[in-house]
Amino acid sequence: MPDARPEPTIRLTVDGVSTTYLLTAPATRPGTRRAASGPVYDPCVHLAFVLAGRGHRASRLAAHLGLPRAVARQVVARARPVPAPRPLADRAFGITY
Repeated sequence: MPDARPEPTIRLTVDGVSTTYLLTAPATRPGTRRAASGPVYDPCVHLAFVLAGRGHRASRLAAHLGLPRAVARQVVARARPVPAPRPLADRAFGITY
C-alpha cells in the first residue's frame, strides 16, 4: 500500500514566476521532472534543502548552487527545524521539568 503522506513542498518565486517545488526526490522513476500536474522537482532546490538541513548558510547555497539569495533564505528557513524550548530546571532541588 503506498504511503499517503503528502510530499514536502515549498512555494518559491524565481524570476517573477511563482512555482511549487518538491523538497524531496520524486517517488516516480528517475528522470521524471514533473507530473501531469503538481509540484516541480528541481535537483538544485532539493540539494539546497538537504544541505540547509545539515547547517549550510543561505549565502553559501546561493553562491555555489546559483540560487537567488531570497530563494536560498526561504529554503534554509524551511529546512531548519524550529528549536525546542529549553527545559525548565529547579536548581535548588535538581529537578528538570
